[in-house]
Amino acid sequence: MKKILLLLLLIPFIGFGQINTFPWVHDFENYWILEEDTINDDGDWWLMQGPTGSFNTGPQGDHTTGAGVYYYIEASLNGVSYPSQTAITYTPTFDVSQTPGQILSFWYHMYGSSMGDLEVGIVDNNGYTFLDLISGDQGDEWHLAYYTIPPTDTFKVQFTGTTGTLYFSDICIDDLYVGDPYVIGCMDSSALNYDPTAIVDDGSCAYPPCGGFAAYNAYQMCWGNQAAIQFEWLGDTTYSQCDVIEIHVGDANGWTMSYGGYWPAQNNWHGFAVAVGNGQMPPNWNVEHYAVLELADGNLSDTIFYTPTSCIPGCTDSTSIAYNPWATTDNGSCGGTTCDPATEQQITMSIKLDNWPQETGWTMVTNTGPNIDNPSGTYTYNDIGITYNYTFCVSATAGFEFILTDTYGDGIAGNGTAGSAGEVVIYDCNGDTITYLTSGTWVDGNQNPVNVNFGTVAYSTPQNAVACATTPDIYGCTDPMYQEYNPLANIDDSTCINLHIYGCMDSTAFNYDSSASIMDIVPSCDYTLWIGDGAADGWGNSYLGIIQGGNIIGTYTMGPGLYQQTFPLTLDTDIEVEVYYFEVPNAQNPDPQQTTFQTMQNSFKLINADGVVLMHEGANPFANNGQGALQGFGPPFWIVYDDMPFCGDYCIPAVFGCTDSTAYNYDPLANTNDSSCVPVVYGCTNTLAFNFNPLANTDDSSCVPVIIGCMDSTAFNFNPSANTNDSLSCVPVIYGCMVDTMFNYNPAANTDDGSCIPVIFGCTDPTAFNYDSLANTNNGSCVPVVLGCTDPNAFNYDPLANVNDSSCVPFIYGCMDPTMWNYNPSANTDNGACIAFAYGCMDSTMFNYDPTANTDNGTCEPYIHGCTNPIALNYCDSCNTDDFSCILPIYGCTDSTMFNYNPLANVDNNSCVPYIYGCTDPSMLNYNPSANSEDFSCIPYIYGCTDSTALNYDSTANTDNGSCVAMVEGCMDQTAWNYDILANVNDSASCLYDAGCITGAGNPYWLNDPCYAWVISVDDYCCENEWDNICQLTYDYCEGTWTGPIPLRVPSPEIVVYPNPTDGIININKKVDINVFNYLGDIVISKNNINAIDVSYLSPGVYNLQITYNENTINVKIIKK
Repeated sequence: MKKILLLLLLIPFIGFGQINTFPWVHDFENYWILEEDTINDDGDWWLMQGPTGSFNTGPQGDHTTGAGVYYYIEASLNGVSYPSQTAITYTPTFDVSQTPGQILSFWYHMYGSSMGDLEVGIVDNNGYTFLDLISGDQGDEWHLAYYTIPPTDTFKVQFTGTTGTLYFSDICIDDLYVGDPYVIGCMDSSALNYDPTAIVDDGSCAYPPCGGFAAYNAYQMCWGNQAAIQFEWLGDTTYSQCDVIEIHVGDANGWTMSYGGYWPAQNNWHGFAVAVGNGQMPPNWNVEHYAVLELADGNLSDTIFYTPTSCIPGCTDSTSIAYNPWATTDNGSCGGTTCDPATEQQITMSIKLDNWPQETGWTMVTNTGPNIDNPSGTYTYNDIGITYNYTFCVSATAGFEFILTDTYGDGIAGNGTAGSAGEVVIYDCNGDTITYLTSGTWVDGNQNPVNVNFGTVAYSTPQNAVACATTPDIYGCTDPMYQEYNPLANIDDSTCINLHIYGCMDSTAFNYDSSASIMDIVPSCDYTLWIGDGAADGWGNSYLGIIQGGNIIGTYTMGPGLYQQTFPLTLDTDIEVEVYYFEVPNAQNPDPQQTTFQTMQNSFKLINADGVVLMHEGANPFANNGQGALQGFGPPFWIVYDDMPFCGDYCIPAVFGCTDSTAYNYDPLANTNDSSCVPVVYGCTNTLAFNFNPLANTDDSSCVPVIIGCMDSTAFNFNPSANTNDSLSCVPVIYGCMVDTMFNYNPAANTDDGSCIPVIFGCTDPTAFNYDSLANTNNGSCVPVVLGCTDPNAFNYDPLANVNDSSCVPFIYGCMDPTMWNYNPSANTDNGACIAFAYGCMDSTMFNYDPTANTDNGTCEPYIHGCTNPIALNYCDSCNTDDFSCILPIYGCTDSTMFNYNPLANVDNNSCVPYIYGCTDPSMLNYNPSANSEDFSCIPYIYGCTDSTALNYDSTANTDNGSCVAMVEGCMDQTAWNYDILANVNDSASCLYDAGCITGAGNPYWLNDPCYAWVISVDDYCCENEWDNICQLTYDYCEGTWTGPIPLRVPSPEIVVYPNPTDGIININKKVDINVFNYLGDIVISKNNINAIDVSYLSPGVYNLQITYNENTINVKIIKK
């Protein structure tokens, strides 16, 4: 997957104008781009610093310095794209009419499996002239291109880049040169074709044939947890170079691996190669291997025998709490510190990695001391989300600075999901936090505050540790075998008196021992290790290692063909058990070097005898790299699980119950008598039996069944068989009529006496309206007498009356409400015609005439016209009819001289505000919140440093923003001996440059002293041996304090270069031809027939002057301050 391309800020093209002064050199360090073709191509060239945004294409850095800027075509979708997309760019126009014979050279980088083409040509008045076409993958290195310019007066160079079939085709150029020809060739003096006149090496060196091997070896090495074998050899021919083209590796199974490549070697210089084995555990490791080195000329070394072992970093000290029994290389994790308490302090750095740990790196910049270095760290995909802890010693006075880097440029912000971001926390030896990344105090290279998304680099800024707190003396019993043991005590005070008494300390247990001081626990018990493989293809080289109490229980794995496998274990109680899960890559296809593995189905469980799971790990968490895809991991990796087994104690639970075996309720499971025993009582226990014994709890078969009945012989229902008298059931003899249809039927009679009378139904109530004197049985038909008016036309007709009592009254209709205007006191039937009284003025000429009134109440009022609005200024209180003459009040300021004067107001409300002039803009520095009238006096805020003594003092600022940086003067030249890393104001005059001579630093041994620099340039003895009297006289001669001849050891120099060091002009005592080289061997200045040269625009550092005079060439080193 390709990442988003990170580009430098694109600087708009700045025209060079026409160039007629040579040489012209362009290394893109000033961020000037070339002229882009906007019509005839598919995209543009870009400036870039560092790697391009695509994998397996493009350089790691520029050609000029390795850390600078170059020009390139991005072939991915984020750039010109692919396939066969072109980008055209042009140099400025060169006028060579007065300087014919100029050449073009540049460096190019074309690395990628799908590389396209780079065509070079010139454009002049005659059109386009082809110079060269470079095609295909040129390897991951910069190459020189060198061309003679065809005859012409003016021209520009055209670079046409065409991408390949895929995005692995980034094309780059750097260090463009147009000027006089120079010599290119082999610059290695040990080569057969060494050219001493060459000033640029073109990679053409050829060497004598190889003379074979003088020595060779192979030995184990570890890169973190990556096991590898390093091969070394010596060529046996002086000044020859041997090319090892193949390393053949095998074991008892035959020659299984070959490592091809190019490893140069010569006398007194070790050639070497590193070969990573296939896996970390048997069958590929811990067995004897052998190797043979093959030279290009066919020579073979003797067989090299070696036995590689796995590389598992960890604590190898078995006495340490962090001891890892499977570790083969100690990584300092055992704990403790070797810090010198007099000069150093201990810190701990904890780093949590995000989803892309392979991008993360760091350096802990510490200071001098016996145990102090500048450690660093990098990671792989295996470390997703893992937290690592490191312990360092730092200077107690100078402190440290932590530098965190990210090669992609997005920090350690993770993928945006909760908890995916990384973090860095640094603690002192007391566990207190010194600083952490998300504190907001870390900065980038421009001193801007950063967080987890810091880009490419984050600095903790200089920090200091603190001395470890002194552990106080705590007296007490330090022997855990005694009851008086104090786990906090560090000094034994002989208070250990009573040994622990083991027993059951559970007061509820059957065997509780009140004298016990420590629980008597079961020392060990059985567990089962269950391991599974969901694919049944085996664990390969992966395995589990189990350790308890420092003792290895065993290692476990499973082969193919099984989905699960179990192993019995015996574990001690209350001692932590650790399970190491080692994920080891092994080949899954016939390619022996292929290390991709498929173990995502691996899992395990640790279960006790009761089926309780102590530990559980499901599908292997490492098979996924956090991006939804399997990874091809090279090294092994692992995770440790831990838990505390418990096998129980010897306490016996109390079981309460009757423990008397002769008792009725004896409980054979009870071990504690609860006084509930009941003695045995025999008898009939059947509650339904005639002779049931309620005291009996044991039946003796004597039960007699109950026969219940009436045992009274005079009773109607006497039962001679009954043994239990049911006296309530006895029924006496009752005589009477027993026919239920007769009038005198007696339901209670049980003996008929012949007295029955038939039933006659009717009304038997003599007071009833329908009384029947013959009836003997009332049938409910009686109707009572009801007196009333029986005339249905009468006012008081009673429909329920059955006997008329002469009370009928006729109907009289009318209003029956005495409160009504038309009330009729004679009416007995209301006809709904009632009219209520309506009081009011009944005069229609009056103001308040009421047409609905039926009763005049004397309230009539005449019409009075006027303003009837009570809030009006002319309100008429006595008027009852509005004549629209009202004048309403308008409140406001009636003073025309005031700020808020209201010309419409007719009532002054005392709201007048005088004019207040000032700045009314609240965003301005002199904003006046009281002002109501703008006087255009506003002054904007200008933020900056207002401290005139600060480095970044801003005289235009009127508001300090806290950005002031105190001035620290010092030498800022990193090449100087006294370079001050804290300085921000360069005091170039204070810089001292050590000549590197054995005569030592100090006056006159600084290169700042031009006479000293001159002396050691003309007399090597004064630098390489001692500063003798001749050296001093030569020095005095330069200074002018010695008027005699130059001492005999040093002939008078024909060429003198001064001053040296310099910060501007270099003078030469003769007119010479001169080339100036930087430390990379690149020409930065080339002049002819001159006696002075300006180097003021060069970067500070050491430069080599190649001076040609009278066909003789000399080399002089100078210091540019």
